[in-house]
Amino acid sequence: MLTELLKLSLIDTELDKLSLMLTELLKLSLIDTELLKLSLMLTELLKLSLIDTELLKLSLMLTELLKLSLMLTELLRLSLIDTELLRLSLMLTELLKLSLMLTELLK
Repeated sequence: MLTELLKLSLIDTELDKLSLMLTELLKLSLIDTELLKLSLMLTELLKLSLIDTELLKLSLMLTELLKLSLMLTELLRLSLIDTELLRLSLMLTELLKLSLMLTELLK
């Protein structure tokens, strides 16, 4: 009977050890689950970082487009000045014609 009790006590001790091991495994499993969550969060952050990088590229392209737009505006302004100079040149040509006519009349 004492031997049976000792055997049962040993089995109980082994079961306690196994229970402790199981508890440790569960703790490790929880830690692993948390690590997986963190890994997913990191993946999302990396995706956001890639999106941010693309947005920065687009922003740089937009800046270049704005520079080109400013250049185009300046070219249009110069074209207007050129048009005005041509108009003045035509007026001057007309004045010169009139001056020649006047000179001919005065002779």
